[in-house]
Amino acid sequence: MVADRITGLLRRTSVAGSRRRFGPLAQVRWFQVALWLLVVSGPIAATVLAFGVGGLDSRMDGLSRRPAAAPVADSAGAEGFAELYVASVLAADADTAEGLSGIAELPAGGASGGGWFASRTVSLGAEELAPGYFAVTVAAEVVAENSDSQPERGWVAVGTRFYTVGVVESGSGWVATGLPTLVARPAGPPPPELLVMRMDGLDAFPELERAVAAFLAAYLTGVGDLARYTVPGSSLVPVEPAPFVTVEITRAGSATSADGTQHVAALVRATDAAGRSQVLEYSLVVSQREGRWEVAELLPAAPLGQ
Repeated sequence: MVADRITGLLRRTSVAGSRRRFGPLAQVRWFQVALWLLVVSGPIAATVLAFGVGGLDSRMDGLSRRPAAAPVADSAGAEGFAELYVASVLAADADTAEGLSGIAELPAGGASGGGWFASRTVSLGAEELAPGYFAVTVAAEVVAENSDSQPERGWVAVGTRFYTVGVVESGSGWVATGLPTLVARPAGPPPPELLVMRMDGLDAFPELERAVAAFLAAYLTGVGDLARYTVPGSSLVPVEPAPFVTVEITRAGSATSADGTQHVAALVRATDAAGRSQVLEYSLVVSQREGRWEVAELLPAAPLGQ
């Protein structure tokens, strides 16, 4: 009798729900089913339902007490201003630099009477000291005036220097709270673990280093057909126009990834027609076909360790 009653309620609920999903009639029918289940199952179902409701209440209380995530401050404007500010202070003479604080006061043009010039500046990050107030660390490639040289060759590079500067947001923009502070080079994080950690040569794989060298020569100098050193159907094309005339592998290493893919890291010295050398590094995926090594992929960055 009870089972027939519940079955009838469920059938009517299904029909009503198909006509109008989650309508009032369907909600009433489901409520009636729940009541009949309580009647049938007695105190056991009531106890389970009470525990379920109590657990839900506890979880909801825990969520309500959980602190909201603090919003991340946007420091892009402060960092951009700090880069410009450090470059402008370096270019100004001592008397002018003391009066600089806002964007409107920054001198236009290149170096003035200060004897210093930043050829490039870049922010290394910002620490929020207070709402809208940041301490920005700026790296600057600095050149200095050489008074003993001719005007056209009157600047010498003195290296990269690091500065911190306080920048606060005002009603009209960003303002520096003081002149830049020259600091020591910030300590960097430890290097990540790479898949190819040891550059101990490619002797374990006969002919692999020769194949990689031939690929890089075709890729960077245009000497040789690149398709000979890549897998069939590869989309790799050489750099054009060819920037170098010779390429030499100075260090190399290899490792096998978890899926069995063979990776090669190669440090190369490339030289152009004028004798200028540049050190480059390449990460390659290689495979062997019919006893010959071929490049399957040129990776945009060295893969991390697994």
